[in-house]
Amino acid sequence: MLKRIHNGFSLVELIVGLAILAMLMALGLPQYATFISNARLRATAEGITNGLNLARAEAVKRNGRVELVFTDDEPIEPLVNTITPSVSGANWMVRAWVPTTSSYDFVEGKLGAEGSGKTGASGVIVTPVTTGIFDGTVTFTGFGAMNSAQGISFQVTFPTAGACDTVAVQGPLRCLNVNVTPGGQIRICDPKITAANDTRAC
Repeated sequence: MLKRIHNGFSLVELIVGLAILAMLMALGLPQYATFISNARLRATAEGITNGLNLARAEAVKRNGRVELVFTDDEPIEPLVNTITPSVSGANWMVRAWVPTTSSYDFVEGKLGAEGSGKTGASGVIVTPVTTGIFDGTVTFTGFGAMNSAQGISFQVTFPTAGACDTVAVQGPLRCLNVNVTPGGQIRICDPKITAANDTRAC
């Protein structure tokens, strides 16, 4: 007579396996949450940089004034002429000024929450470093330069996820800055890095 062989896990083996899995998840979850928060910071900084680069490229292409407007309004085409700029706006819109019609052409708009989790006070926050020259709008001329003699810098932080890792404070997050020079150069930099010869430094 043939014996039937039953393969499987015993109850003890299953409990031990689940206990090991629970321990690994408990150890790895905080690191995973930090990884996701840093990814959101990077996505927001890159999104703003892409918007600024688009506005600058459109200004050069059209040989005219093009703006990137930070706003809390929905950045859609029907609002291109009535959108309200906001220094702490979560969304942005690129629009081009048309002198012949005294109105704006819609180029592109993006919600802050797209891909970055930037949903207001509970998410990633973009703060202008120099608020005196910034009214919520970054304007480029037909030469690709800002229409201001002073550049602007934006800090990208995630306060609800933790402190930024800086020279003074060691936090879990690598917060970033987005810098725009008066000549129109746009780049992401890391305020944690202070070495003069490091291209990532601010």
